[in-house]
Amino acid sequence: MSYWDKKLIREQLDNKLSKLREFAIQGLTSIGWIKTIREALGMTSKDLASRVGVNQSRIIHMEQAEVDGNIKISTMKKIADALEMDFVYAFVPRTSLNEMVREQARKLALKKMERLDHTMRLEMQELSVEEKEKALKDMIDRILIDEQKDFWKK
Repeated sequence: MSYWDKKLIREQLDNKLSKLREFAIQGLTSIGWIKTIREALGMTSKDLASRVGVNQSRIIHMEQAEVDGNIKISTMKKIADALEMDFVYAFVPRTSLNEMVREQARKLALKKMERLDHTMRLEMQELSVEEKEKALKDMIDRILIDEQKDFWKK
């Protein structure tokens, strides 16, 4: 898949995920989604337990596990089904996917530029600030298009 194909896919994903960004910023309620929705529906933990097919203490345990971040996705799906809801989870980027990729390419380019700049200074051929900026931009573009194997290496 070419750089341009991947870029288009990232743009489409960014468009879809941007709708979730505000939701992600607000985050989980302090008592968790299971308990929040159960209480909003006026449902007791005993009612939900009956719908899920477990005992009441298990529902209380699940609600706490969600708040603690120790609940399985399969459990969340089971509870969602019992509530006649769909369970949805997503990774929501803090910036855009394209910005993330461009920033990673910039980091790689800066490392390469640092080595190049050192060599050129030793040879008394140091670039001006403007030349360095243009060279950095060009190197970022080349890295993005050439798709290096070690692109995401730390």
